[in-house]
Amino acid sequence: MEEGAGTLVWHESAGRDGPGRLDFAVVLEPEMPTRAARKAVLVGMVALREAVAAQAPPERDIRFSWPTGLMFDGGRLGGMRLAVAPDAREDTPPDWMVLGVELIADRDHLEDAGLSPGSVSLKEEAFTDPPAIIESFAAHLMLYFDRWTHGGFEDIGQRYAARLTEPATLGDAGERVRDGEVESLQDGLARADWRDERGPRL
Repeated sequence: MEEGAGTLVWHESAGRDGPGRLDFAVVLEPEMPTRAARKAVLVGMVALREAVAAQAPPERDIRFSWPTGLMFDGGRLGGMRLAVAPDAREDTPPDWMVLGVELIADRDHLEDAGLSPGSVSLKEEAFTDPPAIIESFAAHLMLYFDRWTHGGFEDIGQRYAARLTEPATLGDAGERVRDGEVESLQDGLARADWRDERGPRL
C-alpha cells in the first residue's frame, strides 16, 4: 500500500440503481500485534458515533449493531469495515490496516422508502452537511486513539458496549460476551451483516 498512516480518502456518490453513498477510509499502521490492533475498529465506531451525533439533529438515538453496524433511531445508516494486510499474522503488527466507513446518503432510487423500514439515510434524517461528518470523524478518531495509547482500552470499550443495540460486555480482546455466549471480534467482522455485496443493506 503506497498511502501511509493517517491518509484519509472519501467519496460521495449519487444513487441510481442503489442508494446514494458517503464513503470514507483512513489508513493505519499499528505498532501492536494484529490480535490487539483489530480493536481499532471499535475505537473507530466510537469516533463515528460521536461524529454523526455532532452533525445530527438533536436528541437522536445512535447505536451499534455488533460489531460495526451503525443504527440511527432504529434504522440502519451504514457501518464500518476493517481491511488488514493479507500477510498479517496474529502475533505481529500488520503492515497496514484500513478503517472504511459506508453511510447511506440518500434512498432516492426507492419508489416507496416506507417499504424498506430497516434503513434510513442522511438526507431523510436532515443532515445538512454530510461531508462535515468526515472532518469530525478524523478529529474524534485521533482523540480516542490518543486515549487508547495513554489510558488503555477499557474506557473506550465501555463507551462502545453502552451503545450496543443488544446489551453485552466486551472482553480484553474486544470479543462480545452476551448471555453467556462469546463471539470474537474477528468472527463478528467476518459476518458484517449490516451490508451485502453492494454496500449497506436497505
